[in-house]
Amino acid sequence: LLSTVTGVHKYKWLKQTVQGLYPQSALLNTIVEFALKEEPVDVEKMRKCLLKQLERAEVRLEGIDTILKLATKNFLLPSVQYAMFCGWQRLIPEGANIGEPLTDCLKDVDLIPPFNRMLLEVTFGKLYAWAVQNVRNILLDATAKFKEL
Repeated sequence: LLSTVTGVHKYKWLKQTVQGLYPQSALLNTIVEFALKEEPVDVEKMRKCLLKQLERAEVRLEGIDTILKLATKNFLLPSVQYAMFCGWQRLIPEGANIGEPLTDCLKDVDLIPPFNRMLLEVTFGKLYAWAVQNVRNILLDATAKFKEL
């Protein structure tokens, strides 16, 4: 009896959700469409998509690690560090068309495992912290030179 009542409540909730009596999020709509879909699910295709996202995330992590290692080197000229950081941000001379601006580090890799997501975010955060620290140092140097004048 308990399982029948529970089953009826679950079905009632699903029916109300499908009919739109409760406000729905995009995620909930996707879940409902997936659950009520009568076509067979291509698991192999889903697996390949997830593997591609993992590969994409690994390439991003490798690239940002390389940039971070180069950016923190003391032997690089400030102009080289500046050019490298501008290249990473896709800031280029006026007149060249580059397409869309810099996006979030997790774009198109939103289905990777949480550990990989956090690793990407933390690594990008380190580069942002380095950039902010450099801008701060430049401003402090400029303020000191203005005070001398």
